[in-house]
Amino acid sequence: MKKILLLSTLFIGILTVFAHEYILVADSFRLKKGDNLEMHLFVSDGFNIQLERPINKTATLKFELITSDSTIDLSINENGTLPVISRKVFFEGGGLIHMERDYARITLATDKFMDYLKEDHIDGIPALVDKTKKEQKERYTRYIKSLVQSEGSYKDTLYKKITGQAFEIVLLQNPYTLRVGDSLKAKILFQGKPLSKKIITARNRTRNLAAITSTSRTNAKGICSFKMSRKGDWFLHATYMIPNQDKSDSDWESFWTSYSFGID
Repeated sequence: MKKILLLSTLFIGILTVFAHEYILVADSFRLKKGDNLEMHLFVSDGFNIQLERPINKTATLKFELITSDSTIDLSINENGTLPVISRKVFFEGGGLIHMERDYARITLATDKFMDYLKEDHIDGIPALVDKTKKEQKERYTRYIKSLVQSEGSYKDTLYKKITGQAFEIVLLQNPYTLRVGDSLKAKILFQGKPLSKKIITARNRTRNLAAITSTSRTNAKGICSFKMSRKGDWFLHATYMIPNQDKSDSDWESFWTSYSFGID
């Protein structure tokens, strides 16, 4: 039993270092009234799903489902609920789910920290790192969004709703009106302002094909664009980092964002 616990602890530690994204993934992003909406909170490295998280009331600051005429507080769900959403679809049109997670902390050896900055396209920070230090302390928060579509009504603009997340992806087109080959634009906001020159990553999986990845850098207005080259599940994500003002707490503060949806 002790060996199993030790292995589990080691596995979670490995996930913390290498599996970056938290994403909300629906069993089906297109639904009808009366269908069951099941939404999973996955820890993943790209679309390599490594762990599913249940409802964690302590770590969750906000968790809501927004429709054209209602806002449902999902944070009242029982602690430990898995998947994080399982409820009948009562709406037509878009359903925007958004979640904010509380601060978590991690300490990495400086060489591993530098590798992570490169892997996650975190510009500007490498030049600021004190490489004489053996380790770097970081605190981070996560901001997660997902859009599902019920029935064939596309009148609402929930896809571009700004929820006020500290680091937020805002779609500028409804992905459920797009087809393969179309381009999707998104605006990236940090503290409510457009974030320029930031690399954003898009990932797709469909059927049994290998997942694909592409990147786009935001312009002066914080806008990036991606070609929806395949059907299936998609998500956009990015990490942004700043020096932490309170060095007694951590050296760095990072913000993680993702936005998932489907393309037919």
